[in-house]
Amino acid sequence: MNREVTKESGSSDGATVAGMVVGLVIGIVLVVAVAIPVTQGVIVSANLTGTTATVVGVIPILLAMVPAVMVAQLF
Repeated sequence: MNREVTKESGSSDGATVAGMVVGLVIGIVLVVAVAIPVTQGVIVSANLTGTTATVVGVIPILLAMVPAVMVAQLF
């Protein structure tokens, strides 16, 4: 598996990985700082009860799992 790495292919691979990491960080920040608090606020203001409240209450947990899935797909 000795592969000859030229300067062009090495920098291209590095730029691709760096771009994916930057995109991942931006996605995580958006989910944690925007999506989860907004979702929780909407759920609280909806004043749901019973089974509906239980099912809808899982949505923030699922949103919290999205960054973990994004990391797993990247690496």
